[in-house]
Amino acid sequence: MKKLLIIPLITLSSFVLAQKIDKLFDEQKFEEITSLEKESSSFTGEELYKLGFAFFRQENDDKAIEYYDKALQKGFNNAIVFYHKGLSQMYQKKYDEALKNINIGLESAPLAEFYFEKIRIYNIKEDLVNQEKTFLEALQKSREKDNWYIKIVLFGGSFYYNKKDFARSEKIYKDAIAILPKEYELYTKLIKSLNAQSKFSEANSYFEKMRILYEKKELPEDEMKFKNLNVDEFNWKNQVVNVHKYFEKPKEMLAPLYVLYLIDEEGKKVQRKFKIEKTLQIERTDSEFVICEESQGGHTTYPIGFKDENFTLESLRKEMINILNGKYEAKDSSKK
Repeated sequence: MKKLLIIPLITLSSFVLAQKIDKLFDEQKFEEITSLEKESSSFTGEELYKLGFAFFRQENDDKAIEYYDKALQKGFNNAIVFYHKGLSQMYQKKYDEALKNINIGLESAPLAEFYFEKIRIYNIKEDLVNQEKTFLEALQKSREKDNWYIKIVLFGGSFYYNKKDFARSEKIYKDAIAILPKEYELYTKLIKSLNAQSKFSEANSYFEKMRILYEKKELPEDEMKFKNLNVDEFNWKNQVVNVHKYFEKPKEMLAPLYVLYLIDEEGKKVQRKFKIEKTLQIERTDSEFVICEESQGGHTTYPIGFKDENFTLESLRKEMINILNGKYEAKDSSKK
């Protein structure tokens, strides 16, 4: 009779332990899971994986890999095990082994998250060829169009943008927008890619779509807060000038149409700040907008103007470079 009771008791104990592990895992109480390591001999393959992941979350990659391997030995061959084993190996700087395991995971589960970490490894290895190959494959084969997929789109678009291959950058963003029309960050990147090719009219058509969304208060928090969109950038010597366009059309004097930031050579902070502001028109031939600079010293206006708001970014870039090169002196200055 005692022997007959042993099996049900063991089964019940295993069931209770499994429930406990599942509950702790769902609640992300990883330290409590790792405290159960002494009982791991009775764990199922999936439970061993969860124990390994708990060690991973505690930054113990050696232990994580140990239990991922035990999970595989018990037949839990889920793609997620290979992926997380590869992730731990990446943090151990065992990049080739990491790629091998992530690739095994991708064979059965072509998930954007897996692809993204694979791209990250090639980025660490400074392997541009395989970075490009991987993100192009990911854009085509990723099963789910989730946040990881968006990260890959942004990476791929930036990859080509930084290489000044703006047409390919444009295509990546357009293809992604067709799938994810409410991912508004993609519109910003697309607008910059179009403006970089001097496709000002098309870029402006996308900006107008964003303006409508702004008026409906449907844009992300940052765009709603700052009331503008980063639409362009250009280089001056070893520095970058970022160009932001305001959603609200200027109606009052001093209301801005654009704000421009000259970033320091290290790319860490704003060195100078300029605005394209509405000014007083006495005659019809007078400029409606002028270039001003804001600094601790006050508000400076340059003797450069634009007849109306329809000037191109090309002309704005030209005049800004002239100012930065010292071609124009301040026309007037007033303390704020």
